[in-house]
Amino acid sequence: MHYRPRSPVAKGCRFAVSLLTLAMLGSRAWGMGEVITDIRVRDNAVTLEETVRSMAGIAIGEVMDNDTLDRVRERLNTSGLFSDVNVYWQPYRAGVRVVIAVRDKFPWAPVPTFAYSPGNVSAGLIVGHANLFGRGKRGLVGGRYSNVDSGALVVYDDPALFGSWGFFTAQGRFTDQVLPEFSNVHYADMPLAPIRDTRIRAYGGDLKVGVAWFRKVRTSVGWAMDRYSMRSSVPEALDKNPFAPVDLPAAMTIPEIRRGLALANVTFDFRARENAVLYGNALSFSWEYASRTFGSDPNVQYWKAGASFEQGIRFLRRHNLIVRGAAYVGDRMPFWVENSTNGANLRGFVYRQFLGDTHLRSQVEYHFPLFSIKALDVRGVVFNDGAAIWYRKLPPQVADSDSYEVRPDGRQFLPPSLLKGGFDRHRDVHFSVGAGLRFFLRSVAVPLVGIDLAHGFGTGTVRLVLVVGV
Repeated sequence: MHYRPRSPVAKGCRFAVSLLTLAMLGSRAWGMGEVITDIRVRDNAVTLEETVRSMAGIAIGEVMDNDTLDRVRERLNTSGLFSDVNVYWQPYRAGVRVVIAVRDKFPWAPVPTFAYSPGNVSAGLIVGHANLFGRGKRGLVGGRYSNVDSGALVVYDDPALFGSWGFFTAQGRFTDQVLPEFSNVHYADMPLAPIRDTRIRAYGGDLKVGVAWFRKVRTSVGWAMDRYSMRSSVPEALDKNPFAPVDLPAAMTIPEIRRGLALANVTFDFRARENAVLYGNALSFSWEYASRTFGSDPNVQYWKAGASFEQGIRFLRRHNLIVRGAAYVGDRMPFWVENSTNGANLRGFVYRQFLGDTHLRSQVEYHFPLFSIKALDVRGVVFNDGAAIWYRKLPPQVADSDSYEVRPDGRQFLPPSLLKGGFDRHRDVHFSVGAGLRFFLRSVAVPLVGIDLAHGFGTGTVRLVLVVGV
């Protein structure tokens, strides 16, 4: 083996690389712990510089830590306003300059929507703007037509009121719903069809104000007022469900109800999103209380409380495991407020197949990349949904009658022979599994298309859930 001496050029190149590496390492070490003496925002075409600075959450005079740039990058990506974020620093005077280069997403667009799940088909149009006035304010106008849940919505959301940690949301809405009720008693020959269908029309709105403490803890209070009117409430046709009594009374014996309620919410949100990948966790608590004090009719008084949790785990860079759990409980809730399952929280079953005043649910989803075409990402998902839902409280049964007493607010439940109260794990616990596809466009913040095939345990069938747009 012969030793071959290196040429002077090779030695020089190696020496230069070594010096450059040492300079970079030294510069990085020097930058940490230095004072931020300047902040520059570049490439922002729509979002105002002061808005980018506010979202970044740093200020001149702060000391740069090891994770300062990562925190700024995470906050800007999570805002959903930018398709590309690059944050770096450079020496400047007696400290360092932080440079924030962002590329704005297209802020507004008319988005057609379509959704299909068993029992619920809808189509609509949403016109939304995610960056009003270049200040990150959001506005939305939309409507949908559905066989069970039509409506219109106008929303204004200010996530940083006057540039502060305060936020404000105003919403107006109109709905026209068909609310089916199924029996929770499993007779062998009962078809999968409602016992009664009730059509309700409503309009109203709400106002919410709150504070995002340290950007991660959000507290809010609000007030809502709406009016509900029953248009019809009839039993299912006997040829579709022979178990539906022909003399079944209406679900609401009071045809029109005014509801005023107080709202409160606390959320601990440590989630972040990078394109289609969600990571971090969030815990939220909600409460609503309706009474005459807040504008309700005298016979409308109820409460409802909820808690939800979401954990996103990112691994192998673009793989995502998402775990969700929630619990909702209430007392004397109006018919349209009662907890229900649907194509979003229990795929594989029929729309509103299960109702109750108490609802526990879980979801586990594993998202993984399949392929990308330019800015379009196609991802796969496998999932498991679970739900336990039942009535803790039902009115007393009328003596010598197959009926429950009518509640003071006019709610008339299905007969005791078709609706049982109390928890029964064989009757009230439900699971489904399935798989699907998600199509994401990196220039917008929501998936364009979601397609799922789900099997509900005990149903003997596979059902399709399709969502296009928001």
